[in-house]
Amino acid sequence: MTRNGLEKMLLTDLPRCILLYGENEFLINYYSKMIQNKLEGNISTFYFGDYHHEQVLGFLGTNNLFGEKSSLVIKHYNVFNKKQLQEIFSTLTHNPNSFLIVELHKSPNISDTEYAKRFKAMSALFKPTNKFKEVFEVRLYNPSLSEMLQILSKRAKELQLPINSNLLEYLLTIQYYDLSIAYSELEKFIYYSSIDKQLIDELSYSLGNVNIDFLLNALFDKRNNLAKILHTLHDEGVDNTELLRELHRYFYILFKLYGHSRQYGSMDCKQALGYQPPAHILEIWSKRSLKLTTQKYLMLFDLLNAWRNAQFHGKDVSMQYLVAIQEIL
Repeated sequence: MTRNGLEKMLLTDLPRCILLYGENEFLINYYSKMIQNKLEGNISTFYFGDYHHEQVLGFLGTNNLFGEKSSLVIKHYNVFNKKQLQEIFSTLTHNPNSFLIVELHKSPNISDTEYAKRFKAMSALFKPTNKFKEVFEVRLYNPSLSEMLQILSKRAKELQLPINSNLLEYLLTIQYYDLSIAYSELEKFIYYSSIDKQLIDELSYSLGNVNIDFLLNALFDKRNNLAKILHTLHDEGVDNTELLRELHRYFYILFKLYGHSRQYGSMDCKQALGYQPPAHILEIWSKRSLKLTTQKYLMLFDLLNAWRNAQFHGKDVSMQYLVAIQEIL
């Protein structure tokens, strides 16, 4: 089933059993939550390593004392085997008050290729049987810019925000087109009767604003003002964890563009990222992505992982790692 097909179905009906997977983590969570909001009764969740097959069967097979619906959400990294799914489908067949949502997420420890193998194997098993036909699977691709704006516009209407599509796109821009962050940021505006770019800058401060430009320019242009920029970021409330996350996201964008260029011989941003950023941003991303080699990308991600580990152990080593990143660039 396509994403559009899922949305049409949810207007009139609910899936008894559905698998959500694909390239976009936000959309997996988004549609899972949408289905959960339409379901009534008890909803329980198994998180990744907490999955226990017998407990799942027990939950799905138990009728509520008051005849209410019981729904189970399974957030999972691994593929169920055929026997497990047959037992799950059989249990759902015998208990029409039970509903199941399976979210197959990409483990941070595997490649995109390995994840694709897993979701293809899982989706091949997630098919209707003669006895249980209410089985669906939906692959969620990265949304286009217009699709992201539609989702944000819908959320803005739910929150009754006085915000137009141009401002929504601006919010996306300063969040580097991260739909998950932009979506969450909308709740900051519920207390304001009017919204403009200045308010968005004040409330939705992101490293997409001017200071990250200063930092990235300093890194790529080998300038020696890293300490001053880092101090400014800290003064404005950006902690090292947020800084690390944003740098990782930025270099991942460059790496995806670089990988697409190497594989297809062209810089097609929409195919590589799933959306088309403004021309001036794409020009910068393109130049910087091709400036680096595969080996340098590997070194950068190793450095970022080492930085994260040091941060986890309470060490403030941001300046040390920024210098190391600058040397690689």
